[in-house]
Amino acid sequence: MHHIQSMKEIFLFPILLCLCVVPLAADETNSFQEAYDAQLPTDAMIGQIVRGEAGSAEEITKQALREPYGPVWLERYVSEILRKAFANTYNEQLVSLLPAEQVQVGRAMVRSGLYEVPFCFHSPIYHWGTMVWTSNEKDEWELLAIEVKPLL
Repeated sequence: MHHIQSMKEIFLFPILLCLCVVPLAADETNSFQEAYDAQLPTDAMIGQIVRGEAGSAEEITKQALREPYGPVWLERYVSEILRKAFANTYNEQLVSLLPAEQVQVGRAMVRSGLYEVPFCFHSPIYHWGTMVWTSNEKDEWELLAIEVKPLL
């Protein structure tokens, strides 16, 4: 009889231990998004690399950099008012760089309604820079400026 009692204790002890420890550990865990982003490395030029949520400035930056530059690209990302000036300023550089491969983005820095998204890409050679976005009255992203280094 004593043997059966000690067998019950041996089996119950780990279960009770788990029931006591699991609630304590739950407060110390990261959120899913923090844990998910924590797996990504940092880049010396852009900081912590993030995946970017759907519809975010980070996500639109990745999308824009992965597409070929041309009239369709300008219509999709640059407001009509800025298109001509944007094309005159960035045309040569973007034609030679886009579409980019192995694109990575950092967390957007928000300043007065502007979203500055650091980015880098590794193909054909390493470049880094920043895209500056704003959200229009239709809640759509509009590209205001781009800076790419090193310059071509």
